[in-house]
Amino acid sequence: MRLLKTLVAFVVGTIAGAIGSKAFGPFGAVLGFIGGGVAAWWVVRKMGF
Repeated sequence: MRLLKTLVAFVVGTIAGAIGSKAFGPFGAVLGFIGGGVAAWWVVRKMGF
């Protein structure tokens, strides 16, 4: 289960970082990465892992 949590967190963080990078450039990538980490934590909790 730990590997699945890590995979979900990585995918969500990557998507959020890419969106932030496209929207706001390098600074947005950093904010997207941080936001992606928070979103990944929330998604993993909702999935019940």
